[in-house]
Amino acid sequence: MAKKSSFYHTRWNKLLLNENRAAEVLGVSVQDVQQFDLHGNPLAERVLLLWDRKRLHGEGWERFIFSRGALICGQYRWGPDTLLLWRDQAAEIERLEREIKRLRTWRGLSTVFVNKLVDMTRRDHGRRGL
Repeated sequence: MAKKSSFYHTRWNKLLLNENRAAEVLGVSVQDVQQFDLHGNPLAERVLLLWDRKRLHGEGWERFIFSRGALICGQYRWGPDTLLLWRDQAAEIERLEREIKRLRTWRGLSTVFVNKLVDMTRRDHGRRGL
């Protein structure tokens, strides 16, 4: 068996890409990838390493990449400020849902009722000058 090139070790051992996926990423045929495995191709190896730096690892993130500080999927781009805004909005929605859930209990309703009575009493005492 012939010694494998650094392209093969990068493709298989570092990036865990099979021949079909590497061919798809590079835009070449599987036979070309097999040739690169045997004889090497520094340019294709650098392209694979660059591709790996830009892509997001994980299930469901196949079409997303990072480039120039933005998350990109197809024609859509999101910057850090947008992502942080969405995170803050999600936290606010979660807080409001917890509050609604608490208000739907008897204890939550009674707390709201008691607070209303206290406010009304304070306003009434304020009008009388007590």
